[in-house]
Amino acid sequence: MNIGSMSRGGVLDYIDIDVEVTPSLVDSVYRRSLRNRTYFKLHPDERAILYLARRLSRINSPTLKKILLRIFEKVESYIISRYRVLSIGLSILRKRVEQAVKLGYEKAIEWLDDINMAMYLGISYLNTLPIYQIR
Repeated sequence: MNIGSMSRGGVLDYIDIDVEVTPSLVDSVYRRSLRNRTYFKLHPDERAILYLARRLSRINSPTLKKILLRIFEKVESYIISRYRVLSIGLSILRKRVEQAVKLGYEKAIEWLDDINMAMYLGISYLNTLPIYQIR
């Protein structure tokens, strides 16, 4: 397996940035990937690179930095999906609050402060079959 086949295309394919990659950063991403269970979705080679890069005293190789940044991007996709769920949930919640206020229920404005309700609405929307999804 070559290095290029590990990446499925992403932001880092088009941007060439010199980023400081430290072993502590690698360790924090490793721990976050274990918590989010994205570690087990990585390719075995990527898992090995991430695990072993934590043990290095410093990371100077541009190739290793590029590989690690691609792995970081895959791990962080979980956070991006949570953002998507929250934004969908907030838009649905906003419409429901508008409907409730039009019907005369003024306390519905307090619902906008409830993040858990927005997450619930976003997750339930994404789990609904596409034929039934209306926004």
